[in-house]
Amino acid sequence: MSQFFVWDLSPFLYTSDFISIRYYSLLFGAGLFYLLYRLGKDLNEDLDKDFIDKTFFSLVLCILLGSRLFHCLLYEYGYYSNNLLEIFIPFRLGSYEFIGFQGLSSHGGFAGAILYFFLVVRKKIKIRTFYKFLDSFVLNSLIFISLIRIGNFFNSEIIGKQCSYMFCIIFPSSGYSIVPRHPVQLYESIFYLILFFSFIISESRNSRKVGTTAFYVVSLAITGRFFLEFFKEGQSDIFLEFINMGQLLSFILFFLFFIINRYSLRDLNNENNKIIN
Repeated sequence: MSQFFVWDLSPFLYTSDFISIRYYSLLFGAGLFYLLYRLGKDLNEDLDKDFIDKTFFSLVLCILLGSRLFHCLLYEYGYYSNNLLEIFIPFRLGSYEFIGFQGLSSHGGFAGAILYFFLVVRKKIKIRTFYKFLDSFVLNSLIFISLIRIGNFFNSEIIGKQCSYMFCIIFPSSGYSIVPRHPVQLYESIFYLILFFSFIISESRNSRKVGTTAFYVVSLAITGRFFLEFFKEGQSDIFLEFINMGQLLSFILFFLFFIINRYSLRDLNNENNKIIN
């Protein structure tokens, strides 16, 4: 008997000839529901519920679009460069098999959300309210991402590198060799939860300036993600010599967020100065 835990649970909560329900889908939906709930609670004094709901719906579309494009073009470019239509439809055209939208990149989701925030939402509301919106969205997205990583664990995807520690896990349905591996999906999920509750606890003791929470969360989350990538098997078919695709995207997106956020914060500082004067 193996001394390591073997993860061979079906990724489906329910399956039939007509419909299949994955744990991943339920966790993804639960994360979105929680995120919408928290936005409504945090912004109920600043924005109409109708505006929050409509903005959130558009944000989700941008997240899904960005996630899908990043995955298909940066992680499975070899296949999707020859099957471009399949990026946007849930079928394999060769076999007409319904597969859903398998393959989403968290970096792409982040890029889609941030671009929508700064290019669209920023123009519709006051700068201070905008940053309260951004702070709440980014902070509570940690729960969303944590649930997604648990979903990845159920799917036996985003597999860790081989290891021989007692807590390492064998994923027989992953498509990799049947050897114990780092449960890096759980590492990431736990990291995001710790980060989330650290901010929640510190918020109850010290009030931070509007606009700083999003920056701190993004900085710490991306830094943690960068180092956790060292425990993962390569996922992209685009070869990078010294770092993997996840690490490269982490660096690029942090730099993009820093520049855009820094530029926009000038408007918030100007507004704060007018209030003081």
